[in-house]
Amino acid sequence: MTSLEVGGAQHNMLLGLPRLDPERYEHILVSIMNRMQIEPQFRQLGIEVHSLGLSKKTDLAVALRLGALLKKLRPEILHTYLIHGNVLGRIVGRLVGVSTIIGSELTIGQAGTIGKLLTKLTNPLTDAVEVNSETGGKAVVADLGVPKNKIEVILPGLDLDAFSRTDNRSKIRTEIGVSDDQHLILFVGRLRPVKGPEYGIRAFAIAASQNPKLHLALAGEGEQRSFLKNLTKELGIEENITFLGARNDLPDVLSAADIILMPSLAEGFPRVANEAMAASKPIVATRVGGIPEAIIDNVTGLLVESKDIDTMSDALIRVSSDTEIQQRLCNTARQHAELHYSAASYVSRLDDMYSRWANRKTSTTATTTSRSLNK
Repeated sequence: MTSLEVGGAQHNMLLGLPRLDPERYEHILVSIMNRMQIEPQFRQLGIEVHSLGLSKKTDLAVALRLGALLKKLRPEILHTYLIHGNVLGRIVGRLVGVSTIIGSELTIGQAGTIGKLLTKLTNPLTDAVEVNSETGGKAVVADLGVPKNKIEVILPGLDLDAFSRTDNRSKIRTEIGVSDDQHLILFVGRLRPVKGPEYGIRAFAIAASQNPKLHLALAGEGEQRSFLKNLTKELGIEENITFLGARNDLPDVLSAADIILMPSLAEGFPRVANEAMAASKPIVATRVGGIPEAIIDNVTGLLVESKDIDTMSDALIRVSSDTEIQQRLCNTARQHAELHYSAASYVSRLDDMYSRWANRKTSTTATTTSRSLNK
């Protein structure tokens, strides 16, 4: 994969890989870049980790390093993630003769022009393409020309128990500076335009003007941090907003919140939504990408149109002021998470995909060999 920075794909692997049958699977993780933030967590699980050390675009020898490593490891299945991992892994994997290559497309509408072109050109090199939602599968077929029979829908999973604990709720709220009678709204994600934090802040400003008991916390880092901090000053709400930076204690941070705000402009299948539901939190989110598939409007959360800050602020006021709505959304959200996003369900889907494609390739190879012998 591209890197071992904090992200949805990385979290999925931390959850799934150690739960697959060790008698049947050996996992080796290869990061294209030298960004290895969560490498120790994989190593603690006994998973072998390699970095190809890419730090600049001109380092074309990274392809040679990957090729040499794949020849040494001789994997039965190569599973590629994120743009660099997908493009480089598919090309080099085919060149060195890896029998089964599974790509992945876990976002919708976020790739740039070059990234989309490279992905489209290399997708035919895959045997299958993993997506994390039905919406994502349709987008990959329409935008990238991937045949429907190659699409594998693998809904993400969660450690549900980790998100049901509330022991540190008071501690985190004290850290943020929020009292018991205040309502904490939480944004979780990278501070970049596609996640819509600007519109979330603007919607919050409107809501806070009507209810001064509201407080917004943003958990994440990104290129918009300075812009967003300046925006809070311009709007006169800097006292009502806390920038938490990147966090590795998300279950605790979620437990401290009263509402989760997801103002995305584009989205695949949002892991944050699943985590919020597992934590029994009401969600206000935009109706984009795979979000409507993850969040059922007025059942597990409230959906609004992207960039519509007036409707978004109305939804925040509605949830924060109505305890009946809060409780209903909390209860149905947790039930939905338990039904669809358990770790066991995720691992079962992953195991089924790997088994089918490995067996399919084995069967094809055996048939070809038999035909050659008969001739």
